[in-house]
Amino acid sequence: MTTTLDSPPPLPEPQHATCPAIRPRLRRMAYEPGPGASAAVATIPAPRPPQPEPAGPSAAELGEAHRTITRILRLALEVLDHRRPSAQLAGHVTASVLRYWRTAAQQRTVRSPARFARMRLCLPQPGVAEVAVACSIDGRVRAVAARFERADSAGTGWRCTALRLG
Repeated sequence: MTTTLDSPPPLPEPQHATCPAIRPRLRRMAYEPGPGASAAVATIPAPRPPQPEPAGPSAAELGEAHRTITRILRLALEVLDHRRPSAQLAGHVTASVLRYWRTAAQQRTVRSPARFARMRLCLPQPGVAEVAVACSIDGRVRAVAARFERADSAGTGWRCTALRLG
């Protein structure tokens, strides 16, 4: 418990030249419990043991996901460039993603081929991958965001469930 005190009043001026100013005296005080009361002892709680971090994806799983997802996204960029038919992308994406990508490809006039610049891959849950890609499309840097999920229970393939071109 902390108590805050106001500043002390100013000291009175000495009455006589021979009498020094009155100075307050401070004494240390110790707490002593009253009769029949036990002394309050502050206890420090024991430190908690560190919680184990959830196991992240293994290096092999991350590498396999990176290779497969990179291959699918390169295929998607080739479809966007009209170098491949969109039917080749159909086995790797959901129907809604395929419709979106076909529309994006139809609205684009190809001036130069699209190219990968950088890719960030995150595995937030087992069997789920989220990807952010910076691409050079027609001389401009554009972003592609995608979400992939495992296509089967064996975990051998990835399927794109969401894709947006920024």
